[in-house]
Amino acid sequence: MSLDVLISEVRALPADARRKLMAFLVSLQDEGREGCASKLTQKIDDHSPDRWLTAEECERRLGLTDESK
Repeated sequence: MSLDVLISEVRALPADARRKLMAFLVSLQDEGREGCASKLTQKIDDHSPDRWLTAEECERRLGLTDESK
């Protein structure tokens, strides 16, 4: 199957199926990253408020505000 055909098939999927596919692809990509799971676990388990971001800071870092441009 060519990439173009695959893209067309994915585009035709319902939103729920696309979300499941995206989750699968992300997990597949992370399998190849050494230490990714343990690093993520450490970040999730870290409850230090000094490392927290405000919602505004998250938006800025993700490029969702005019300030980030």
